[in-house]
Amino acid sequence: MAAQTEHVAILKDAYAQWVDARGNDCGCWMNIIADDVSLGSLAEGSPEVPFTTRRTTKSGVQAYLDDLMRDWEMISHSMNDFIAQDDRVAVIGRAIWRNKGTGKIADTRKVDIWRFQDGKVVDFEEYYDTARLIAAATP
Repeated sequence: MAAQTEHVAILKDAYAQWVDARGNDCGCWMNIIADDVSLGSLAEGSPEVPFTTRRTTKSGVQAYLDDLMRDWEMISHSMNDFIAQDDRVAVIGRAIWRNKGTGKIADTRKVDIWRFQDGKVVDFEEYYDTARLIAAATP
């Protein structure tokens, strides 16, 4: 149980930093992931949002975050429910982002699934309304 509590605390702190920085400082994520990490996004590299391609290294995750912040502006990001079991934490909330190119907004419920190993994140999957994301990215 102690590891689950620790994992939730790590994620609550990282999300708080992410929101406080309005997404402009990715250190909160880079500090908690392992070098050998997998990041999956529901849009899976759709042509409208190519940054969502699966990443399998820490530098790949950094590139994902760099591309996200290049093309999108955080309006609101509230992840409030944390459910932990064994080495996994599910985080449930809502994310609202504006596409910088189109000016359109994607407002979607969001679920993030994290898996920890030896105190670091080794797997992250994010689930959201892909239709809203793609519509906001399409001129």
